Amino acid sequence: MAGAVFGGRPTGLRCYVSGVAALGLALFGWCVSRVATDGLPVEWWMFAALTFVSGRITLVVPGVEATFTVSEIFAFTSVLLFGPEAGAVTLALDCLVLAWHRRMGLEKAAFNFANLTLAVWTSGTLFFAVSGTQPLLDGGQAAPLIGPLALLALTYFLVNTGLIAAAIGLETGTGPLVIWLRHFSRLAPGYAASASLAFLLVVALKQVHFAAIWLLPPVLLLFYYTLRSSFGRVEDAKGHVDKLNTLYLSTVETLATAIDAKDEVTHGHIRRVQLAAMSLARELGVKDAETLKAIEAAALLHDTGKIAIPEHILNKPGKLTPAEYDKMKLHAPIGAEILSAIDFPYPVVPIVRHHHENWDGTGYPDRIAGTDIPIGARILSVVDCFDALTSDRPYRKRMGDDEALAILRERRGTMYDPLVVDVFAANYKRIMPAEESVTHPAAKAVGGAREATSAPAGEAPDADGASSAEGSAMNEVLTISSLARAVSGNASLSDVGALAWVTLRNVVPASAMALFVEDERQDQMTVAYAAGAHTSMLRQLKRTRGGGIAGWVAVNRRGVLNAQAALDLGVAASSLEPPLRSSLTVPLSHDGRVVGVLSCYSSASPGFTEDHQRLLELVAASLASAIAAVANTEAAAAPGSHGARRASVLSIVR
Repeated sequence: MAGAVFGGRPTGLRCYVSGVAALGLALFGWCVSRVATDGLPVEWWMFAALTFVSGRITLVVPGVEATFTVSEIFAFTSVLLFGPEAGAVTLALDCLVLAWHRRMGLEKAAFNFANLTLAVWTSGTLFFAVSGTQPLLDGGQAAPLIGPLALLALTYFLVNTGLIAAAIGLETGTGPLVIWLRHFSRLAPGYAASASLAFLLVVALKQVHFAAIWLLPPVLLLFYYTLRSSFGRVEDAKGHVDKLNTLYLSTVETLATAIDAKDEVTHGHIRRVQLAAMSLARELGVKDAETLKAIEAAALLHDTGKIAIPEHILNKPGKLTPAEYDKMKLHAPIGAEILSAIDFPYPVVPIVRHHHENWDGTGYPDRIAGTDIPIGARILSVVDCFDALTSDRPYRKRMGDDEALAILRERRGTMYDPLVVDVFAANYKRIMPAEESVTHPAAKAVGGAREATSAPAGEAPDADGASSAEGSAMNEVLTISSLARAVSGNASLSDVGALAWVTLRNVVPASAMALFVEDERQDQMTVAYAAGAHTSMLRQLKRTRGGGIAGWVAVNRRGVLNAQAALDLGVAASSLEPPLRSSLTVPLSHDGRVVGVLSCYSSASPGFTEDHQRLLELVAASLASAIAAVANTEAAAAPGSHGARRASVLSIVR
């Protein structure tokens, strides 16, 4: 039998549980009166004892707060031998023993008690009505009962699990059918097996002797351990998926934080917004797991489109012009477009696209209104606004909490969902995270790199004041396109290199970068991707294993700090414009072998520090995994292979 162990108690759930409990208790009272009137044979006590013992053998249903026991075998046997009323009393009493053993609360115990009473009596009554026989202990015939027996198992299964799925659905806000299909449908073979074993036991008891019941324990133990092994595999698979989801979110968080750090003032903004959005969603009663995951990812990625906005607009100290504001508004649809290339398992893209829509339909980009705006976008817009108002910006100082809340209330019903504003205002101190709890290592690294490489005060901008910023933005858009291909499984080594370059150039003072990979046919290292200064020359580089810095690092599997760039590039390296004088080179190892070498070149000598080397070594493992994944994909897609295997290189920016 399956039993609910839900914990929350929304009003709808309480009403439902109370109704089921009242109906089940009334039915149990009627069953007890029938059993008392008709009397119970001595054999019933033996089956009741076996039911109580087997009820202690329980399994947790993976992924949901519910348990499964193997006591149906004896419950079905009691129904077949003694009738539906006796079977209902047997399993209901077993439920009381189980509730006492687990110290269940009154509400949960009453629901499970009523559930089992209803399931057993309904299925048993239907069985005898369809079969036209009487309880088998009283002389009913077992031979023609296969069809009605299947109906007995199916009815019991649907009533038992259906009532629980409805309760869990009311608790979590998820459709009961979704809960049932996701977590209970796979239990059907267990119920069918229980009914079959019960039928075989009845046949053995009638044709041999009641001592034949001792043949059952070995079969029962085999059944239990088979189910436990199956549930264990499901739980292992669920754990693997959870680990992948955690890795996926941490990777997305690192990338999103790096994008966020492009804005000189708002470091930590997206992380604060993410924590606050998740907290506010729970305060609003959002319990659907897919919706919460979508909010969690979208909160991190909602400003992805800012990668296409010129920095002179993002960091402008004064008010934006109408033309600049129009460009700024593009970040929502651009972010959605970039992310649409990623096959998210939950609805992230609509939240990113619509987080600047207004409740009254005056927002952008699509001017939708009211509840047509995704709930995640409505939540995100409120916490995004509050965090922006209470943070320093290029064009103003931060506001106090009271002043920011006053603005939110002023916009209530026009820009923002009234309910979301009310819940946030009532609980904002608990919802908003502490400033010191949200700083991400990527924000520190990128912020420090910006400070180290920023132009001195008073340095003149480009001639047009914006062209270089816009060019940089376009390069970053192209890099994000590489990310989209990587996540969708269609990455090339060029995509891997582009992602590595955009990640590293913000934290390592490199003028150029070369990504060497092994050419096994020629026994040499060749450049698969080059970026920065003198890329055409870098792309032509080839080094035998052991030759030059790249070849030496590939053989010895050790990084080299501040070697002369000429050892890789030739004596003309220092005469280039800009010159390349020093290098920082690290090996890229995967599964015990070197799959590549990463070299960064600087015009200074020395150009790098030990901290820069540690940063490259941190990235190296993930970059090597990405290169290996691309190589496997290309090998699988080659002629004569058994099919292309898609691979993700998202982990290189973790």
